[in-house]
Amino acid sequence: MIHNPGGKNSKIEEVRKVLEEHPSGMTIKGISNEIGMNRNSVAKYLEILTISGEAERKNVGPAKLYTVSDNVPLSAMLDYSDDCILVLNDSLEIIRANKRFFEKFDFERSDVLDEPAEDIDLPMFEKKDDGESMPVFPDSSILPEIQSALSEMKKRSTEVEMEYDEGRFSFEVDIIPTTFHTGRTGLTLICKDTTKRKEAELELKKYRKRLEELVKDRAREIRRTKKRLSSLINASRDSIYMVDEDCRYIIVNKELTRRVGVDENELIGSRFEEFHTDEETKEFKKKIEKVFETGRKVVHKHSWENPEKHFIRTMSPVKDPDTDEIEKVAIVSKDMTLFCNCSTCDFEQDFNQ
Repeated sequence: MIHNPGGKNSKIEEVRKVLEEHPSGMTIKGISNEIGMNRNSVAKYLEILTISGEAERKNVGPAKLYTVSDNVPLSAMLDYSDDCILVLNDSLEIIRANKRFFEKFDFERSDVLDEPAEDIDLPMFEKKDDGESMPVFPDSSILPEIQSALSEMKKRSTEVEMEYDEGRFSFEVDIIPTTFHTGRTGLTLICKDTTKRKEAELELKKYRKRLEELVKDRAREIRRTKKRLSSLINASRDSIYMVDEDCRYIIVNKELTRRVGVDENELIGSRFEEFHTDEETKEFKKKIEKVFETGRKVVHKHSWENPEKHFIRTMSPVKDPDTDEIEKVAIVSKDMTLFCNCSTCDFEQDFNQ
């Protein structure tokens, strides 16, 4: 239970101070004489200090002797927390606040303690009420959640973002119903500062958005590059294509589809052997294997349909940029019939030296 010191903080402090000055202990009468306070009031404040754990009572004969407790008082325990902690009574007056709260918002104790929460100059407790219409709560106010938690006596959790003193703050707030030693009810507010985390999340969101924009820009550039490359490849009178280690067509240009006599969609994914003779396929596979084994370009001559029409085929390795392993072979097949009498020219000797 959390003790409620009421509206007499200064009087309680007087009683506590007297006890601290007399470590051996004092009676109610002694304290009354020391500070000029009537005995009933002294007894009441001593009872509050005892219940809160800040004072201890011993019976010495018929008298009651009070000393400062060696236990850590609740208020001191709250001050060890990094969260801002407030205790409100059932009238929603702030009866306790920890050190972190005062440091965070630069309040004086007299500005906060025993004051209604809605009178505190803090956006999370703001309420606009002209006395004529229903009160209005800004988005940054948690007063509606506070009122609901008190009336239902159920814990509530909420998030709040607010601007205060030229700064912007974010909090996760737990609103916990509390019963005091007097039997009255109230609330304990634990406000966890999430400002830095929210700022980091916002920066991450901006970074992701920028990254997505860069990816989109890069994708558009790649598409434009592919389109330009496709235009160049398809404009060539040479057959240009790419195959994998199984001799499957991956990329083909229009000249190759013209020579083979099939549509591009039919050609891609098909094997070389599906459109060539066994002899042509055997020779082609042999050259592809050599590229994969040596990692070097291979150039050789071949004929297509008509023995009088001759070509020179250049096979170049294409490596994976991450593994540096050969994964494909790019091929350019150039018609050399008009430039050389193939019966007297040794293309492989000329180009593979």
